[in-house]
Amino acid sequence: MTQSSFTIPPHPKSSLKESVMRFLWHASGRRPSLDGFFTALLKHRHYLPEVDPAACIPRFDESEVKFRRCPVGAWSTPIIDVYVLIKAAIGFNSKRILELGSYRGDTARLIAENTPDDVRICTVDAHPDHGASYRDTPYAKRIDRKIGQISPQLFAPGEKYDFIFVDANHDYHSVMNDTMVALQVLSDQGVIFWHDYHFKAYFHGMGGVNEAMKYFSAQQPIVAINGTVLTMSSRHPGWETDRILRALPGKTGAANVWQDTGFRG
Repeated sequence: MTQSSFTIPPHPKSSLKESVMRFLWHASGRRPSLDGFFTALLKHRHYLPEVDPAACIPRFDESEVKFRRCPVGAWSTPIIDVYVLIKAAIGFNSKRILELGSYRGDTARLIAENTPDDVRICTVDAHPDHGASYRDTPYAKRIDRKIGQISPQLFAPGEKYDFIFVDANHDYHSVMNDTMVALQVLSDQGVIFWHDYHFKAYFHGMGGVNEAMKYFSAQQPIVAINGTVLTMSSRHPGWETDRILRALPGKTGAANVWQDTGFRG
């Protein structure tokens, strides 16, 4: 779906367990419910360390988020993930925000509603009608729309962003391409988020985020955010992801229900 100008490495070879599951899934008539069940059993695909959002996002427990209208539609980002993204945009004091894969634009609108007037947001989507959530609202003047496949050609020389959210197609090739584009336009002190880590459609080919994260985490530190399906990597001074990982205490066993700090929602 994306037009790549990069050399993308092939998808990692399937394990024997995956191959058996794929055979059974095909034999079932490619049932989505069985895809989700089998995908959930592939625990080895949990490649990234998990951290609580307050450990990797500045002022996470202090910043205020307001919602007037929630995202709608099956493709919209879940509210808990939008909540974390807004907290991140506030905490990192991001001024130039890029969303790759925008759909109706609910996430862009909610970030605009919760950030100062000097914040600029750029949304990219192949569908020409994307952005209906914020068009004809006061926030539209702060949001630039780009229409087209995600590629370097969509961006001007020197165009940089300090906050990028990658949430377009989830097949392996697209996530690899979109990440390579995002890293080209990420500022030296920027932060990047990816959506739908643990997407429950691996055998349909739409669960490629995990394998893409495995590939890029060998080049730079990436963490999964506990209680969400978000992953992130930060270059922000004082909040670099490698520094966050070094500061984490060692695991002391599973927390009980009174100690659990994971999100529900």
